Amino acid sequence: MDTTAFAYAGMTGNALIDQLGADVSGRLLAFSRMVHLEARETLYAPGEVVRHVYFPAGCVAAACAADGGASVETALVGREGLVGLGAVLGERRARELACAVLPGDAVRVEAAALRTLFAESAVWRRLVLRFYGAHVRQISRRAVCNTRHRLCGRLATWLLALCQRADSDDLPVTQETAARQLGVRRAGVNECVADLEGRGAIAHRRGRLQVLSRGALTAAACSCHAPLSEEARWLERVAV
Repeated sequence: MDTTAFAYAGMTGNALIDQLGADVSGRLLAFSRMVHLEARETLYAPGEVVRHVYFPAGCVAAACAADGGASVETALVGREGLVGLGAVLGERRARELACAVLPGDAVRVEAAALRTLFAESAVWRRLVLRFYGAHVRQISRRAVCNTRHRLCGRLATWLLALCQRADSDDLPVTQETAARQLGVRRAGVNECVADLEGRGAIAHRRGRLQVLSRGALTAAACSCHAPLSEEARWLERVAV
């Protein structure tokens, strides 16, 4: 994890921070560093003390429910949010596994500073609580998706969610990563990738999945795509 100093309010690349006024974002960024996260990099595991909160500014991260050696993704977070919400609200230890899915930059902020800001700034508190609502709705929807929908539809919905947050149709994602995040066997993902390729929706090559047609991928997605996409745009409904 490479780190560099960061000091420019309104230009972080994270929409949540950049939505804040200069006074609030300045207080937040005083305790921040810009870091680069690699794919599959663990931010914290269940039970670990959370000392930093991550605001994606290029990377895409995930929260995962872990049970022994197995895990399944419960939420994705990109430029629209933060990773480490519990630490902002007062939890000192992680309740879930958090990791980077797509590599890229993130603004890393000291959790203690964000807890103080939450207590003192109504603007920051309001934004955090609005994100909390969107995050909970995403987790609830993903719980339904993970248990009720067919794998090919889930995979298509997941790829669309990554495209939306990465703002790119060329994803550095392997089939192994997709299987791990969706909590399924790789063989099942291989079959679904072949099906989506046959529809002209995606193409895959070593280490990457490329979306050729978002329309075709949307047609293959499960019914969770529309509500999940709506929640990813939660900031559009907020006035600070």
